[in-house]
Amino acid sequence: MNNIPQEQNTQSRLELLAAQRQLYSDAKTLQLVSIIVSVPGVIVWSILVALFPSLTVYSASWSLVAIFLELLVFSQSRKSIQKKAAKIQQIFDCEVLQFKWSTLNCGGRVEPETIVDSANRYKDKNPNFSKLQDWYPVSVSRLPIHQARIICQRSNIWWDAQLRRRYCRWIVITLLVLIITALPIGLIRSLTLENFLLSVLFPLSPAFVFGIRQYTEHNEAAARLDGLRENSELLVQAVINGRSTKPDLEKESYSLQMQIYDNRRRSPLILDWIYSLLRKEDEEKMNKGAESLVCELTQRP
Repeated sequence: MNNIPQEQNTQSRLELLAAQRQLYSDAKTLQLVSIIVSVPGVIVWSILVALFPSLTVYSASWSLVAIFLELLVFSQSRKSIQKKAAKIQQIFDCEVLQFKWSTLNCGGRVEPETIVDSANRYKDKNPNFSKLQDWYPVSVSRLPIHQARIICQRSNIWWDAQLRRRYCRWIVITLLVLIITALPIGLIRSLTLENFLLSVLFPLSPAFVFGIRQYTEHNEAAARLDGLRENSELLVQAVINGRSTKPDLEKESYSLQMQIYDNRRRSPLILDWIYSLLRKEDEEKMNKGAESLVCELTQRP
């Protein structure tokens, strides 16, 4: 009853997805550099200081430099690239889900040259776009467009929230491992509390700052997504109960889409290798959930 499954797999739509995926990857590369500076770098310095106390001042200097690089360089560049990626993804959604582009909410579109360049760079590594096909559940084809887009939105929101919660658990485990690793260093060297704090824990501070900030930001993003998911499920129930007209649903769905874009623009990033690791399991659950809702909508009186 709609062409979402076909439209999302046309060459022009796949190129939009390729461009946004490449830009997100560029932003994540900056994040990875920041992580390397903040985590492995400071761990090495902690070990060196434990073995050679004279290096304490250099270790402290490294920690301060790592913090300032993250706040003033890496973070700002990431946000700029991420905003472009979110806009391109919004263009894809507007074209596939049949929304009008809102300059008031989203600003101007990303220039075509950036889209072409980013898509070509992605194509060099993934020439057939196989990982980008069937972005939204194909089961929505059995619904009219004003209902199908709501299922697509809910699926996207649920998937994103689930991914971030699992990532938060990884962050907690990593921080605990850092703490457990630091304690034996102090014991081996028989350091006083003061020396332990200055020589071991202080050099680890950039890693803890980064980890705690990541945990907080992803938790906040997941909470925002929970609110959006609840809104989408209210729209689904309105369809099932016949309480909303088609124009009402279109208006509410459009408003929801603007909130999805805003969340994408603001949300923290998840590294590509973690994204790839977690993606398949959550994607299967998402498709099954969408199929269940489609069946419920198609079977209603």
